[in-house]
Amino acid sequence: MGMPGVPSPTRVGANLVFADVSIDGKTGGRLGIDTGAPIVLVDASKFAGLTFPASQQRVTGDVTVGSLTIDDVPIVQKSFGGGMDPLNFAGLLGADVMRQFLVRIDYAHPESAFRLGMPPTEMATEGVETPGNSLTFTLQGGGLGKLDNGEVVAFVATRIPIDVLVDGVSHPFVLDTGASETTVRASLFDTITADGRAQLTGLPISTVAGSSTATVTRVRSLTAAGATVNNPVVMTIGDMLLDGLAMEVDHPVDGLLGGNYLREFMVTVDYPQGVLQLQRYTTPPIADEFKRVGVELGLGGGAHHYVIARIYPGTDAAAKHLGVGDELVSVDGQALDPLDSVTADALLNGAVGTSKALVLGNAHAAGLANASLAVLVDDLIPAPAP
Repeated sequence: MGMPGVPSPTRVGANLVFADVSIDGKTGGRLGIDTGAPIVLVDASKFAGLTFPASQQRVTGDVTVGSLTIDDVPIVQKSFGGGMDPLNFAGLLGADVMRQFLVRIDYAHPESAFRLGMPPTEMATEGVETPGNSLTFTLQGGGLGKLDNGEVVAFVATRIPIDVLVDGVSHPFVLDTGASETTVRASLFDTITADGRAQLTGLPISTVAGSSTATVTRVRSLTAAGATVNNPVVMTIGDMLLDGLAMEVDHPVDGLLGGNYLREFMVTVDYPQGVLQLQRYTTPPIADEFKRVGVELGLGGGAHHYVIARIYPGTDAAAKHLGVGDELVSVDGQALDPLDSVTADALLNGAVGTSKALVLGNAHAAGLANASLAVLVDDLIPAPAP
C-alpha cells in the first residue's frame, strides 16, 4: 500500500545506510539497509508499543518505508548490542522485502539515502556519471535456517552474486550493503598480504552476531561491473560467514562487496529485472575512515563524554604522547559532548598530512591536560606499492 519511490528519512554512518521504518504502525529505531540479510530482523524493544508473543521469535508484521507499506512481512525478533546506538539501530531491512522492488541507495544524500519501489525508467544524472556501469544477476540462495529458540524458518533466494577483480584477479563475491567494509576470505587475505603490505590488526567491529575484531589491509584495486575503486580497504573476520554463504548458494564465495566500495557510487538494484547499476559520484561523498588522527574514541565517565580508547602506533597521535583515557573535548573547535559517536568520530577524518586541533580535558601526560594540540592526520593503512 502507499506510494512507492518516496525517500525514507535516513542516516548514513560507517559506510552504511539506516532508514526510519515503522512496524505495525509503531515508529522507533532505524533499520540497516542490508542486501546481505535474507530476512527482516527487528529489535522489538526499540519500537514503543510493539509487542510480540513471548514464545515466538518469528512473526509477521506490516513494514512501512517512506510512504510505502508492505503487508505481512516475516520478521525475526533479535536483540542487538549497543554498538550502533548512536544511529538508533533497531535491526535490518532484509532483501526478502527489497527483492520485490527497484531500490536505490544514495550515499551522497544522507537524509534521503534510500528509496524503495522507484519507477524503472528513472535515471539519476545529478552529481553522478551517466550512464554508469551495470551488470545482470540472478538471485541465488534461499533455504532453511534455525533461530535461537530452535524454530526453523524458510527464506527465499536473495543473494546477488558478483564477480570482483581483486588486484586484477577475479573472485566470486556477494553484494552486501550491510557490510561496512569489503570482507574477504582469510586465504585470499593471506595471498594479498604476502608481499608485506601494511596491515592493521584488532580493529573493533560490530556484527549481527555481536562485537568482534578484524584485520585490514589495502588492495591496489577492486573492480565490479567494470567500475574500479583504487586502494580500498579489505578486511578479514574469519571464514564462518563466507562458508555459510557458500553452502547456501552452492558455489565458492571469496568475499562480500561492502560499503567502502559501494559508497563511491549511487547504487541502484532492480531486483525484478536483475540489474545492478553503479553510477560513480563526481565528488566522493564519504571520506576514507582510515585517513584520520590516529586514535579511536570511547565513551567517557567523567566530565566529558568522550575519551581516547585506542592510539595507533607510529602515528602523530602516538608521537604527541596522547594517552588512553585522555578526555577529548573538541576537534577543530567543534565540541564533542553534544554529538553522537558517529558524528564525533567523523571529525577525526581528513587529508593525510593536514592537522586537527584537539582540545583535551583530563590527560595522563604532563602539560596536555586542558590543552590544545595540533595532531597530524595519518594514513593508518598505507597503500601498497604500485
